[in-house]
Amino acid sequence: MKNPELDTASLRILRAVQADGRRALQEIAADVGLSITPCWRRLKMLEERGYIRRYTALLDRARLGLGLCVFAQITLQRTTRNAVKEFEAAMLACREVVECYSATGDADYVIKVLVRDTEAYDRFLKERIFTLPAVAQIRSSIALSEVKDDSALPI
Repeated sequence: MKNPELDTASLRILRAVQADGRRALQEIAADVGLSITPCWRRLKMLEERGYIRRYTALLDRARLGLGLCVFAQITLQRTTRNAVKEFEAAMLACREVVECYSATGDADYVIKVLVRDTEAYDRFLKERIFTLPAVAQIRSSIALSEVKDDSALPI
């Protein structure tokens, strides 16, 4: 994954920021081996060129009562432009859907849903998914335990 636009120092800055986006610029500069001004310039360049999309906080879903994680494979009855557009708009509007991917294989989409419990997931299906006319089939897999949860990209 060699990118000619990114040298070693830029990659180190990206690693530092994705590990902790709240770190002080002085700390990042020291870790990367740059003085503050060149480090700041590189960081701004990385933001402006879209390597850093946004800064965010990772919340603890269990502490917030979102104990059930479900991966659902959804097949549409038809994949017309309007059906796809309607389905994707519905997924973007669902707060419970934290990830949605158009996919190859047996299903047209794979979504990751976070809810409180199975009753909440049942309600989500009835109120959000089954009301969409384009949905033909849904297969759900409930996560029993989380083996790895890392948002860091392998750079």
